[in-house]
Amino acid sequence: MPEFDPAAYAAQAAAAVGLPLDPAHLPGVAMNLALAARMAALVEKAALGPAEEAAPVFVAGREAGK
Repeated sequence: MPEFDPAAYAAQAAAAVGLPLDPAHLPGVAMNLALAARMAALVEKAALGPAEEAAPVFVAGREAGK
């Protein structure tokens, strides 16, 4: 898998959804995407057991077990 390029991703994603991205803002957007990628990498490394699996259905306001 190629290394993540946050600046290229930001430019391509903005173009894909028709979002104007001022070139002056690109460094800040890329910095935040790089930070998010580092956080995601930490989460991906965490080993999850059966107890940590996502619930099959989430209903806001409903208490667990009901």
